[in-house]
Amino acid sequence: MRAAVQKLMFGLIVAMLPILIGASSVKAEATAKSLQMLINEAQAGDILLLSSGTYEGPIMIDKPLQLAAESGAEVTIKNTSEKSAIQIKANNVSITGINILDEKIKRDPTILVQANGVLLDGLQIHTGSFGIKMRKANNGEVRNTRIDWVGVAQNRPLKLSDKGNGIDLYESNGNNFDGNTISSMHDGIYMENSDDNLIENNHFELLRYGVHCMYTKGTVIRKNYGNLNITGAMIMAVRDVEVSGNRFNKQSESVNSQGILLFDAHDTSIIGNHVEGNRVGLYVEQSTQNKIEDNAVIGNFIGIQLLDAKDNVITKNQFVGNVASAEAKNSIGNALDGNYWDSFQGIDTDGDGRSEIAYALNPFFQSLVKAKPGFQLFFQSPGMIFLEDLYQSDRQLWSTDFSPLMQPNGKLKAILPTQTLLHSALVGSGLLILALFIIYMGVRKR
Repeated sequence: MRAAVQKLMFGLIVAMLPILIGASSVKAEATAKSLQMLINEAQAGDILLLSSGTYEGPIMIDKPLQLAAESGAEVTIKNTSEKSAIQIKANNVSITGINILDEKIKRDPTILVQANGVLLDGLQIHTGSFGIKMRKANNGEVRNTRIDWVGVAQNRPLKLSDKGNGIDLYESNGNNFDGNTISSMHDGIYMENSDDNLIENNHFELLRYGVHCMYTKGTVIRKNYGNLNITGAMIMAVRDVEVSGNRFNKQSESVNSQGILLFDAHDTSIIGNHVEGNRVGLYVEQSTQNKIEDNAVIGNFIGIQLLDAKDNVITKNQFVGNVASAEAKNSIGNALDGNYWDSFQGIDTDGDGRSEIAYALNPFFQSLVKAKPGFQLFFQSPGMIFLEDLYQSDRQLWSTDFSPLMQPNGKLKAILPTQTLLHSALVGSGLLILALFIIYMGVRKR
């Protein structure tokens, strides 16, 4: 219903635009002149309305135009060349409501944007390359668009590393990406040397990284959903980034899987996210002065992992049903306060809902695994837990929550303790059985 209303509204707006802005509206037939010829003949500011049919690519737009499907029309641009299906070289171009079929596996992206103020709305992109590349393209918008790897429908598998990104930005600032769905590509949205972009309400699935930031500042990643990727959000070499209100589930298919990963990230806010069922919920390495607050970290193998992470504020988070709530190594000066750790049994003597006993993150396992990676097989085994309890070296340097919460708050109050304990027990038992089996097979070979 909502989609039908949006389509009706779009049709009305398109119909009124010539009156509002004084531009001419040209109706194009698939059987008439080539689409590129119609674009060449159009005047700057014209609206090209395409009737149902298939139009041949590639096309290049070098003047301000609006290219749109006629109301109710099914319009496809099909490209079989090595070039981009659509290249945009003029500012203030818009393309709406069109399917783009670009099957060839190649280097050039399906859509190449090299201009400012470009709007891509309601597109269906099936690509054998990158979906959309933006190069020095500022203040544009991509919304309500779906980008899929074409090989999925055709049973043409390709290694993840050989695929292109759904949306790829370089030196492109101030763009908005809202309501898009990206599936089975390399990364969902990749940003490099691109600042002040807004990524909101998007869906990422079956990718390497849902969102990938490199050398950016001022980026906002808000209210997105990621499922079955290797990592939900990869935040690297950044400053002043906001990651808030996102949900990243089941990033657990790789030894490098995380819900949200911070590496060399500084002055960044990780607030109000929900990370569930990942290998690591929150991973923070070589990152300083970040704010990690009010996140729900549920049912991961490791809730939060800190490596060489310093001077971060970690507060009001809730760690529920994780096999290991937290691990930390070489991480000092972090202000942990008022988090809930379901694996910690505290004592509240004054009734303020906080424990008077601090919760310290033991670095023993991380130190051991770094020296002998094979010991990962004994993760959370009874023997490893016993050795961790014995290890007390340099305790004053451990990352410590000095005032942990006694009970979860908000929506997590509805999660029964028996449910979280059962989840942890099942995962822990599985890991123990695997470790014992490996030991048994090793002894048998001898």
